[in-house]
Amino acid sequence: MTSRERVIRALTFDHPDRIPIDAGLLPAAWTRHGQKLVDLWIKADVDIAWLPFHDPTQDVRQYQAGSFRDVWGCKWVNHQEGISGQVKEFPIDEYGKLQSYQSPVHLLRAVAHDSACAEFCIHNRNKFIRGGWVSLFERMQFLRGTENLLMDIADECPHIRDLLDIVMEFCTEYLQKIMAYDVDAITIGDDWGTQRGLLISPETWRAVFRPAYQKLIDMAKAKGKYIFFHSDGYILDLFDDLVEMGVDAINSQIWCMGLDKVSAYKGKICFWGEISRQTTLPFGTPQDVHDAAAQMKNKLTVNGGGLIAQSELDSITPFDNIVAFFNAWN
Repeated sequence: MTSRERVIRALTFDHPDRIPIDAGLLPAAWTRHGQKLVDLWIKADVDIAWLPFHDPTQDVRQYQAGSFRDVWGCKWVNHQEGISGQVKEFPIDEYGKLQSYQSPVHLLRAVAHDSACAEFCIHNRNKFIRGGWVSLFERMQFLRGTENLLMDIADECPHIRDLLDIVMEFCTEYLQKIMAYDVDAITIGDDWGTQRGLLISPETWRAVFRPAYQKLIDMAKAKGKYIFFHSDGYILDLFDDLVEMGVDAINSQIWCMGLDKVSAYKGKICFWGEISRQTTLPFGTPQDVHDAAAQMKNKLTVNGGGLIAQSELDSITPFDNIVAFFNAWN
């Protein structure tokens, strides 16, 4: 069974030969662990590959110490190498600036079809290839500021729709660029949860954001692509929506919400990780990592499918726990 077949069988609850392996490795993890992490990654032979599409609006300085202004007009500040910085100055901090604001969508439209990406898909056809990273809510925060945006949502400010339209124009173009390549799935990622609940009410999420996500999902589904959705925090109130919208795999903080609560959705959606990066991975033992994986396999799988072994590994994850993560599932 190839990696691609294995992941598809996991997504469709159809008896994969083992739990597929994926991993999110922050730059700081590579910096801390160096060559031994490279060797481990090669040996692990992960099942999911990520299309190396060059987005001209992304900036590697986001993970470098210092400050800079990106092509969106956002000023980033970073105090820790290898960890994402934060936006501290927002180009639409006042809605009077909205009418004259120009997004960098023109830079994306100017990107030609990349032969290297096409070759990547050919040479990795035995892998399950995931493409892109589409963010709506987080991009709106970068443009407007988190506090401002949350107050806008609470006040039902009509300009929210205008701001969302700007972001959607970019994301629609971005998605079309990604789907020009032979990818199996597209990825949507926005953090909607706090430690105990959603940042906004489920009703507001459904009224404002669900239709936009649905448009992107429908675009991808029309091209035969699977949908991978990421959100940190306690987002259990959105699970029914995500299932109804056609999301195939959800990357969420299962242990933040509670394994037993999340297990109510087994067989309805594939769980794309994860072992707790708040507790087990950084502060537990290798045996704790194995125990968590065993519980997840027991509670979340159907016909051996419905689970992809993914977790974010960063600089505070001990190397022995990274090894345990790769070994714990099968």
